[in-house]
Amino acid sequence: MLHRFKFARNPGLIYVAPAVIVIAFVMLYPLIYTFYMSFNKSDIFSDQLKFVGFSQYVELFQDKLFLNSVKATLIWTVGSVFFQFLIGFVAAVVINQSFIRFKTGLRILIMVPWVLPSIIGVNIWKWSYHPDFGIINYILKSLGIISTNITWVSGADTALLSAIIVNVWKMYPFVMLMVEASLQSVPQQLRDAAKVDGAGPVRAFLNVTMPYIASTCYTVILLLTIWTFNAFTFIYALTEGGPAHKSEILSMYIYKFAFQNFDFGMASTASVVLFAITAAFAVVYIKFFLKGDERK
Repeated sequence: MLHRFKFARNPGLIYVAPAVIVIAFVMLYPLIYTFYMSFNKSDIFSDQLKFVGFSQYVELFQDKLFLNSVKATLIWTVGSVFFQFLIGFVAAVVINQSFIRFKTGLRILIMVPWVLPSIIGVNIWKWSYHPDFGIINYILKSLGIISTNITWVSGADTALLSAIIVNVWKMYPFVMLMVEASLQSVPQQLRDAAKVDGAGPVRAFLNVTMPYIASTCYTVILLLTIWTFNAFTFIYALTEGGPAHKSEILSMYIYKFAFQNFDFGMASTASVVLFAITAAFAVVYIKFFLKGDERK
């Protein structure tokens, strides 16, 4: 009878089953419990959960701070991912050229922001952003670009921009690493064939190289978007969502509801919305980009 069971037909499942069970418990249980909590009123002042249905969702979408956090999250995500990919892609293409020397040393230098712990990197930038003693204002004033110091982190117009710059600096080396690895896997025969056909460097890159590395680029963009959408460290350590909630993204909004207001029901509701937005983007992106690329 054992041959009827999948474990008997595929013994490898026995070895991966423990890991799958642990991952399912660690990921699925919190997710299901968060969904459950979103329909219940729960805060530090009550001992028991109180079922409230969709009332917390209605209250959430009527909250101006929530709508502001959604807007800030979109600006944060689009701005970060666009420049992370752009700078990382250009860096990968440049460092992959045959005339570039000392490639190993350049890769090591470029990878420093990515391997550096986030909190250390943020604090370095926080000192650099200091309005009176920061090196950024010093350089800009020395070059005559500004006449007065800019309050980068505490300014309403610059707080979110400051965080985006730090996020781009932190993550563009990851893009460079992935894209360069993909560039190195492009068969030289394809490039030689393009040259024989009379294609110039730009045309060969667009018609030969780009289609070959497209799936890698799509995957990198998807990962960057999900990571950035759920990011917390940069905003928390740099601006704490201020000033006046100008840089308060969804993850920061959820943190404040859960650990400052101790309203776990509303925090769970906002978490479900954040999960739904991220999941919807991932599904649509995979369907129209990754799957479309596979069909090609």
